[in-house]
Amino acid sequence: MPKITLTGCQIICTGIVTADITLSNNSYILITGTVYSPTGKPLPNAAVEISFVDDSQIPPEEKILGVTFTLHDGSYGISLPRIGGKQYKLIAYSPA
Repeated sequence: MPKITLTGCQIICTGIVTADITLSNNSYILITGTVYSPTGKPLPNAAVEISFVDDSQIPPEEKILGVTFTLHDGSYGISLPRIGGKQYKLIAYSPA
């Protein structure tokens, strides 16, 4: 299973980080991650918004699928259907 780690500096310095990976042939994929603060501490109760992006249309169409929240250690996980040639977009928001 491919694993990508994005550092806080990558995200803070660029604002948006794109990571291209090849997924397995399973009908569903499990995306897991950990949300950290800029100082490197795990963020509990952070929101992770998941959107489906269809870039075959002009302009690309985005549809929000839902939101998940991080656990006490900043970790989250979500199972998503594998759709060939399409993209998912994840945005993390710090807790209030």
